[in-house]
Amino acid sequence: MINVIIVLAVVAVVLLAARRYLRTLRRGGCGCGDAGSHVARPTVADTNEAHYPYSADLTVEGMHCEHCLAAVETALDGIGGVWARATLPDRVRVLSKDPIDYAALAEAVESAGYRVTQG
Repeated sequence: MINVIIVLAVVAVVLLAARRYLRTLRRGGCGCGDAGSHVARPTVADTNEAHYPYSADLTVEGMHCEHCLAAVETALDGIGGVWARATLPDRVRVLSKDPIDYAALAEAVESAGYRVTQG
C-alpha cells in the first residue's frame, strides 16, 4: 500500500512540473530559469562604436529570453576586444577591435550552450 502512495506522489510531482514547464514555454520563455525577472546584461567598458572597426552579424539558434541573450553576450564579451549585442529572436551584432575570427565567435557561443547558424 505504501508503494502505491509513493508512486502516486511521484506521478503527481512529475505532472505538476510538466504543466509548469509547458506554461513557461507558452508564455515565450525557454525554461532556462527566466521567471520574468529583470536580467543584468553584461557591461563593456568601451562602448564607443568608433573604436570597433570590424563587425559581424550572427544568427544564433536557441535564444528565447533575456537570460539567453545575457549568456550569449557574456560569452562573446569574454573574447578580448569584442563587444556583442544580442536581440531576439536570433540576432547577435558583434563589434571587434581586431579582425573577426568567426571560429572563436562560434566556439564562445557554443560554450554558452547555443549554436551559430549563420555568420
